[in-house]
Amino acid sequence: MIFRRKPKPPLRHAEELVREAVAIVYESWRDKDYRPSPADLRTFRELEEMLFRSYATMRRITIRMERRFYGEAEVNERKWLR
Repeated sequence: MIFRRKPKPPLRHAEELVREAVAIVYESWRDKDYRPSPADLRTFRELEEMLFRSYATMRRITIRMERRFYGEAEVNERKWLR
């Protein structure tokens, strides 16, 4: 039985989603009459943390993709051997 790989969504789609999320938050900041509720403040903090963690994940993936592009090992095995 042969399994076909599913096509990957274009990376541009991820970029658009990030821009859209930041634009939504930015609109709240630009509205001088908007007063966030305590729940809104919690959501802002959660989004901040989520984006920070996503940055760390993206950084790790980017480094590994660069290594893969150049034909290098994605993980330096010697670093973990003693």
